[in-house]
Amino acid sequence: MRGASRNGRGRRLPAVLATLVAALLSCGLVLSSAASAQAPLSIRIEGNHFVNGEGQTIRLLGVNHPSLEYACVDGYGYDDEHMDAADAAAISSWNASAVRVPLNEDCWLGLNGQPNSSQGADPPLTVAGYRQEVENYVADLNAHGLYAILDLHWTAPGAKIANGQQPMPDEHSASFWSSVAATFKGDPAVVFDVFNEPFSPADPRSGDDPAHPVSWSCWENGGCTVPYYEETATRTGVTYTAVGMQALVSAIRAAGATQPVIVGGLDYANDLTGWVEHAPDDPLNQEAASFHNYMGKSCDNVGCWNDEVAPVAANVPVVTGEFDQDVCAPSNFDEEFMAWADEHGVGYLAWGWWVLTPGEIAAAGCSAYYLLTSYDGTPAPPNGTTLRSHLLSLPPGGDTLPGGGATGTGGSGGAGSGPSTGSGTGPGGRKPPVTLLGFRVQVEPAGTKLSLTLTAAKSCAGVVAGRSAKAFKVSGHKPRKLALGTTHLALAAGKRKTVVLKLPAPARKLLATVGSLRARFTLRLSGAQNAATILKRPATLKAP
Repeated sequence: MRGASRNGRGRRLPAVLATLVAALLSCGLVLSSAASAQAPLSIRIEGNHFVNGEGQTIRLLGVNHPSLEYACVDGYGYDDEHMDAADAAAISSWNASAVRVPLNEDCWLGLNGQPNSSQGADPPLTVAGYRQEVENYVADLNAHGLYAILDLHWTAPGAKIANGQQPMPDEHSASFWSSVAATFKGDPAVVFDVFNEPFSPADPRSGDDPAHPVSWSCWENGGCTVPYYEETATRTGVTYTAVGMQALVSAIRAAGATQPVIVGGLDYANDLTGWVEHAPDDPLNQEAASFHNYMGKSCDNVGCWNDEVAPVAANVPVVTGEFDQDVCAPSNFDEEFMAWADEHGVGYLAWGWWVLTPGEIAAAGCSAYYLLTSYDGTPAPPNGTTLRSHLLSLPPGGDTLPGGGATGTGGSGGAGSGPSTGSGTGPGGRKPPVTLLGFRVQVEPAGTKLSLTLTAAKSCAGVVAGRSAKAFKVSGHKPRKLALGTTHLALAAGKRKTVVLKLPAPARKLLATVGSLRARFTLRLSGAQNAATILKRPATLKAP
C-alpha cells in the first residue's frame, strides 16, 4: 500500500489475559479453529485457477494484516501485538480464506541494524525473534483454515534501512526469498507474493522522475536504475540497480519451494497490460498475477477490468492483493468490484486489518483505509462493513467449487457455478474468452520437434506459435528472438490434444548448444462458445 499510516501503538496483552486467551483456544472454545484444524490446507494452481488439496476450485479472499513490515524498524515490536490465534479466529469469522502478511526485508535478513529496539522493546528485538513471530502467525492462520500470503513489502538497497516502499526489488531481495522460501517450503498452505506494488518513477501515474523509467522488460529481468525512496514518499538522490521479478521467482524455486507465487504488475500493481508477455518463467507453472485496485488509479472501473484484467485471468489466476474505496464520500466501489471479481473468478484481499486512532484517520484523509474498530473483528465502515457482509454472503470455505474446472462467467473459477456449460455468454451478452485447462511442452528425443499437449474447457481452434523469450545473436545477425515453429490446431472440449512444432534450424542449434531455453508460446483461439482470445504461455525447453 502506498503511504500507509503506521499503527505504532503496539502493546502486549497483560499476562493474565494472554493466559486466559490461550486457555480458551486450547479448549477449542474458538469454534472456527476446531473446525478448520480437521482438514490440512494446501493450495496449487491448475490452469487459470487455484485448487485445494481436494481438487476444488478456490479463490483467495480476505484481508491484509499490516505491521510486520514497519514495527520492527520503528523499534517497538515485531508487529502490532495482535498477530496471534485470536486474530486468526476473528478473520476466519468473516468467512475469509486468506490473509496477506506484509514483511520487511531488513528485519528478516538482519540487515542494517534491523530489527531495532529504539522504542524500548523488551526483550530486545532479534532476527531470530522476528522470523519466529512470522512462523507463529502463519501457523495460527493455517490452524484457522486460512492461507497465508507472504508479501515482500518494505525493502531498501545497500546500507539504507527498509523503512518504506521502493519502485523495484534490490540486491537483497533474492536472498530474502531464498531464506523465506526455505523456511516455508514444507507448508503447502503458503503463497509467496514476490514484491509489493512495483512502479516506474518515470510513469506520471506513479512517479515524477522521467530520468528513471522501469519498462516491462526491466520489470521482468532487472537492470534499470531507480531512485531510493525514504519512508515511501520522499524520493532521494540515491539510486540503485533494480532486480527483476524473474530473479525472485528463480530464488524461490532454487530454495526447493513449490507453492504458488504471485507477481504484481506495474503502476503499483494496477497495470497488468504487459503482464502476460513478460511474466517470469516458472518451471512449475505455479504463477498468478497480482492486481491492486484503489479509486483514482487508471484501472479503477469496469471497462478497464474487462479490457485489462479479465484477459490475464483467462491465462492465470488473478489475486487482487489490495483494494478499498475512499472514505470521504458514499460510494459503491467495493461492492461493484467484488461483484465483478466474483463473476470473473478473481480473488481479493482488502487493506487493512488494523484499528486506527482518530488522529491517524484524520491525517490519512480520503485514504484512511482500515477495516476494524476493534481487533475482535468488529468492522469499520465503509470498507470493513462492506467486505464482511459480502464475504459472509458467499459459500463457506473460500468459495470452493468441485471438479477443478473452469468456472464463472469469465471461465476462471468464479463464484457460485460449476464447470462452464450452456451458451457461455458473459456479462452484457459477451462471449467469455477461451480457457486452457492444461498446457505442457516437451522436446522430442531427436531434438528437432516440440510436442505441445493442450486441453481447453470448450471446443476451439486456432494457431500456436513459439519463440525464444530472449534475443540471441545467430549467424552474424543482430540479436533477435528465435522462432520455434507455428502450427494450426483444433481442440475438443475437455479432451487432451498433442500437436507438434518443427523447430527451425537456428533454434535446434541454439538449444543443443545452451541445453536449456526459455520460450514463450502465443495461442490465438476462438470457438462457437468463446470470443477470439490471445493466450500466452511460458515454458522452459530442455535439450534431450
